[in-house]
Amino acid sequence: MPQASRFALVAAAATLVAGAAQAQSTGAQTTQDRLGAVVGALFGDRLGLSAMDQAWLRGGRPLRDGQAQFTTRIDASLRTGAVSSSAAARLRSDYVALVDLETRYAADGRISTDERSDLNARYNALTQNLESSPADYGQADSVAQGRAAFGARVDAAVAARRISRTEATRLKTDYQALIQVESRYQADGSITATERADLDARLDALDARVGDGPASQPTKQTPRARLTTLETSLAGAERAGAITRSEAADVRVELGDLQRLDAAYSRYTPSSDEAAYLTRRIGELEARVRR
Repeated sequence: MPQASRFALVAAAATLVAGAAQAQSTGAQTTQDRLGAVVGALFGDRLGLSAMDQAWLRGGRPLRDGQAQFTTRIDASLRTGAVSSSAAARLRSDYVALVDLETRYAADGRISTDERSDLNARYNALTQNLESSPADYGQADSVAQGRAAFGARVDAAVAARRISRTEATRLKTDYQALIQVESRYQADGSITATERADLDARLDALDARVGDGPASQPTKQTPRARLTTLETSLAGAERAGAITRSEAADVRVELGDLQRLDAAYSRYTPSSDEAAYLTRRIGELEARVRR
């Protein structure tokens, strides 16, 4: 369709809406909402608008509303082995960042044509990455490159009250520390497979602390279960020589402290800061045993 004809259609829709607004001054929808609804419902196909474009014109948030469905698709690919656990985590992270971008674009009450194009392009790229079943998706990206997306996830977790602001600050600090670890690994010009595995393991631990994994995942392990698993892993790491006897002894001292702290917390309902502190300490010990 010629561009002039498209503009004519939009103008006609605006005229229809304006007339309706004058005839009926009261109503739940604003004139802008009505215009979006008319353009989307009557002319969406002829204007080449996607379903998401039509939703945005109606004031909707299709990326936010479709997050659960996209996560379900990731989980299905994870179960079939089409993507690895680290790739799935990065896909979820990228989608969270995309939803955050949609929210920022809509902050002034509307999403412009350019902003819609940007969101569509990013969503299509993310969908293509998922559909092409990249088992190693995201592994080529550096930890430093993922900083903004991780920060967006942490901020979303605070807004959803999954974590406290104190824990959010710690998470961002720990992520920055991981960037420094990556920099040390890159000092000789490349990152070995062992070093990459270590970075992935540490990223997984940070992901778990954010707590924005899919609802379909198994119930999150309790601190007591994690401590028990950690005790077993520590013994195996010591036998394999992955950790020295001196280091293992230090970890066991801290492990005992955390087990006693968990036992104390079990006698009452700990505050969010107390629970976050215990979770962080366990994560740090897990990282020490895995390194």
